[in-house]
Amino acid sequence: MAEYDFELPDFLQNCDVDTLHAQMMDELPDDIDKSQGGWPWDFTRPSATLAAQLLEFYIPEAIKLMFTKWSWGQFLDYLGARAQLTRKPAGKATTVLQVTGEPGTIIEAGTIFCTEATDESESINFLADDLTVIGETGTETISVTAEVAGSEANVNKGTIVLLDEPVDAITSITNPSAVTDGTDVESDDDFRERIISTDAKQELSFVGNNADYKRWAEEVPGVGHATIAPYEDGSGRVRIVLTSSSGAIASDELCQAVYDHIMRPDNGAERLAPPDCILIVSSPELVEISYTAEVELEDGYEIDAVTESFIEALEEFYKTVGDDGEVKLSAVFAVLQRVPGVNDLKHLKLNGAYQNIPVTNIQYPKTKSAVLTKVVI
Repeated sequence: MAEYDFELPDFLQNCDVDTLHAQMMDELPDDIDKSQGGWPWDFTRPSATLAAQLLEFYIPEAIKLMFTKWSWGQFLDYLGARAQLTRKPAGKATTVLQVTGEPGTIIEAGTIFCTEATDESESINFLADDLTVIGETGTETISVTAEVAGSEANVNKGTIVLLDEPVDAITSITNPSAVTDGTDVESDDDFRERIISTDAKQELSFVGNNADYKRWAEEVPGVGHATIAPYEDGSGRVRIVLTSSSGAIASDELCQAVYDHIMRPDNGAERLAPPDCILIVSSPELVEISYTAEVELEDGYEIDAVTESFIEALEEFYKTVGDDGEVKLSAVFAVLQRVPGVNDLKHLKLNGAYQNIPVTNIQYPKTKSAVLTKVVI
């Protein structure tokens, strides 16, 4: 994220308490006592203190609020409105639960599923999107949405395991995948960059070029980065590849939200894309990677637990790959080395070789397998 240095204007230089107070004392007649502790000194010192506070803090902060580079909070919102932009609100996380129970059991829309509360965190609620009846197999998948918007609802797989009001006919609940698409209110830094980028393009045409599609896509809450990949076949097809604001691959729901925002299928008069555009919005293509390595474990650690921790660490690492163009062997080595329980390692291979794995800007890494062998090094 870019940082913008603020340079104090010349007229606000040298406005500290001592300098201002000295100027005040110089304005007094020479035939009175100006020494510290005398009443002229004591009576003017508070005024110098308040004036310095105004000139050294309040006025510089007021100046900053006037400019996008340094503004913040609601004043940055005002500057965004001038550029016809609004701050992205927090987004609610969604996921799919696997629920097992007696066939015929009815799960009403709005039924509350939740995580377990711990000493460090409160339980997080998820509400069923639709009415579901458990079928003959005894297992159903249920779409749920977090009760409260924000990234706090991004929980690990296997953590949504309870009903707010238990039902005897339901025997097990779990989320097979981690929840990743809950988003916080857009930060000042992120919103500032969007405003600055838009302001810089005010003189450009808005006819559906790559910059337009990128801007339109990144206006949608939950979108982190949009890559535009137009087809070069003259068909008018435009492909937008998305990652979420958390850095993970975009969900189907987020892709649909971007499509609806740009194409406005319910209101053609507000459509952003040109009439001849055929828009395709998708998550990145997955690049599967297999990992093997020999590791020396610290006392008290088991190879299966370390392997699971390594796989989880890779998921976080993938979010940082970005525009590097490859998953680097050296970077994965560092990831594995930081996994709790790993004392040392050797012979780390990616897809069976000592190599980096190329990943384009429309691709995203995925762990196909991770096989760690316990050895003494």
